[in-house]
Amino acid sequence: MLRALLPLLISALLLAGCSMEAMADKLLPSDVRAEADGQIDRLIAGETQFIFDAFPDERDNPEFREQMTRMVANIPDSPVVSRDIVGVQARTEQSYSATEGAVRTGTYNLAQELKFENGEYLLVQLAHTLDEDGECCVLRAINAQKSDESPYLEGIQQRSLVMRIVGILFLISTLATGAFLIIRVGGRKAREAQMGG
Repeated sequence: MLRALLPLLISALLLAGCSMEAMADKLLPSDVRAEADGQIDRLIAGETQFIFDAFPDERDNPEFREQMTRMVANIPDSPVVSRDIVGVQARTEQSYSATEGAVRTGTYNLAQELKFENGEYLLVQLAHTLDEDGECCVLRAINAQKSDESPYLEGIQQRSLVMRIVGILFLISTLATGAFLIIRVGGRKAREAQMGG
């Protein structure tokens, strides 16, 4: 039973130690990641033209323009001091057809938490897909929310710490139980050997 639990423990420890940054590097193609990072740079610089270019049917929609104005107004007027990925989802598929050959399709969601020098935070969420030719990228959604406290990162770090502590305590108790059983069984066998002798 102890042997069966060890892989689960090791997996939990690895999961707790795994960063969202590493997951993003693994799941997001480099061109998608570069595009997302560039768009976040433009957003915090106050640019919105790339958003209107991505949604041409909404350019003349007053509600859409007002929403973009509010989103840019959410951006703190302070230098960025840290930038962390707090969420990532990705799906890339390869399909083949007789006429077009291999075509790559994909859907990618990324959330970054930005901390500013004035102590405020901005959570930026992006959704992209590949275009019809399987090339990067088509912006499907963007949102930015300001907050006075870390919306996700601190919670992720705290959960990771708790998972590591639980894993270490479980490992210690497992080893202690194993050592106790070895001593107890070994001692009983030694006593039986003496009595038998």
